[in-house]
Amino acid sequence: MKIGTAPPPAAGSKAAPAAHLPGASAATAAGSPPSAPVHPVAQPQPPASAEAAKQAAARINEFLKSSSANVEFTVDAASDKVIVRVIDTETHQLIRQMPTEETLAISRALDRLSGLLMAQKA
Repeated sequence: MKIGTAPPPAAGSKAAPAAHLPGASAATAAGSPPSAPVHPVAQPQPPASAEAAKQAAARINEFLKSSSANVEFTVDAASDKVIVRVIDTETHQLIRQMPTEETLAISRALDRLSGLLMAQKA
């Protein structure tokens, strides 16, 4: 018998012969799926500063201008959150904004409330 092949099927069997690769385990040769490769766990990135976010938004905007895309990135001054706006290039009207103005207003209100709560606890 050659290395890398399984014995021929029994007489009268219609099953195709299973190939056996050298170095493969018996479970793998029997049809079990091979185990998934182990990947290292990604380390969390530290949060970017507001200035770094503004610089990144400016670089992205410059790149998008050169490709005539209609997406704009800005940083909200009050919350330092990145805002993505999709704008119609012909009419210059806002199509969509993420997060929405309502979400930003709620975030600002919650920040004010948490500041009041902290001041009352102190």
